Amino acid sequence: MHARELVEFAAILASNGPAIIGHAERLSDSGLEQYWSASRCRQERWARSLKTFSYELQYTKTTDMAARWEEIREVLEEILTTEVLTRVWGAVCCGYEQQRGLDEASPVVRNVLAGHLEARNRALNLMVYGHGLRVEEAVILNRMRRRNERWNDMLLGYLPERVDAAEFGFSMARVREFTADTQNSPHPETAWSLLLASLRIAYQRHAHSSSPNEDLNCRVAAGILACLPGELFESTGTMKSLWLLRMQHAASDTQGMIDQLIALDDSSGKDLLWESRAVDLPGTRRPL
Repeated sequence: MHARELVEFAAILASNGPAIIGHAERLSDSGLEQYWSASRCRQERWARSLKTFSYELQYTKTTDMAARWEEIREVLEEILTTEVLTRVWGAVCCGYEQQRGLDEASPVVRNVLAGHLEARNRALNLMVYGHGLRVEEAVILNRMRRRNERWNDMLLGYLPERVDAAEFGFSMARVREFTADTQNSPHPETAWSLLLASLRIAYQRHAHSSSPNEDLNCRVAAGILACLPGELFESTGTMKSLWLLRMQHAASDTQGMIDQLIALDDSSGKDLLWESRAVDLPGTRRPL
């Protein structure tokens, strides 16, 4: 799975963020474990690649440096690009738990983000102080870094305002600006289609045809999908819209009230009080 595909996946998660945060019953523990394991394995591969490159660079001939930098550039791109998914998924998980007063997924996603930030710092340090990197290549990598940061903040703007995304954004002023644009859009579906098309175009340019760790990228995405409950998906495997989820929950609440009314009507006067206390109130959820 290419790194740019993970950015598109992050966009889908962000657009469905309100549904996940507001309606998901529980995030799968096994899915979180798979996400953490795959992320840590990928971070270890990055660390080995960067360390080996830094060591070999000391003994590489000047004429061979361009070829060596071309090889490591794929790793640098993957680190900086996949950071978008790490941050967006982290914000979604923390927003989910903030709303419920939980502290189960938050430590996992924060741990993954900390490891990714360490890899990011190593990559940026290599870009600044590494020998043999042409100015043109450094400019391209820096533009890619800034593009990733901007798209990250834009996607965070799709999450509910109550979500504290400060630790996952690069510029909260920019996040708030995108949040306002999202909420004030008169045609949200059209705006989303244009945004997704723009994202695909932006990440197809200047990108290698493959990523160094496509297997682990796929496992990271699979771990995130495994975290989400089945109620968030259509039979075709695509995520349901927030509108549809709200309608389904409203219908469920209505049916619950109808069942209670029927039960009350069929009960004797003495049993009425007991049943009204025993039956769950409509619209409330059992503790997770």
